[in-house]
Amino acid sequence: MTKLHHEIKINAPVKKVWLVLADLELVRFTNPLVMTVKIISPNKKGVGSARHCDFKDGKFVEERITAFEPNRLISFELYKHQWPLVFMRWTNKLEKHDDATLLISDTEYELKFGPLGKILNVLIMRRKFNQIIASALNDTKRYIEENK
Repeated sequence: MTKLHHEIKINAPVKKVWLVLADLELVRFTNPLVMTVKIISPNKKGVGSARHCDFKDGKFVEERITAFEPNRLISFELYKHQWPLVFMRWTNKLEKHDDATLLISDTEYELKFGPLGKILNVLIMRRKFNQIIASALNDTKRYIEENK
């Protein structure tokens, strides 16, 4: 299993950051890969809420909330996707820092294909996922700070 850790300071209060993270439809503004998003669960917020995201490259994912503590943390898992993953899950935590918010993102995943997947991870996927997450966090920061 691979673990990735990212942090970004957002110049906005925790409540403002939380409102963006907790709104499943806003991912189209905060993740550069997402083209469209649709809620696919009866509930739009909280544990069990789920969304379907279509990516610009034609692929898709379905992900659901697995933990939801308002103004503190939100966790997701991919449960349907077209990637060579056994699993992927992540948690976004919020910490107040003066008038700003520290967004801490911890991701865990495992690639399919056994030893070959481990090599693929070292050579390509770990770097690629780090780039995608960093880009999404930068887009989240920009979206929140520009829409105060």
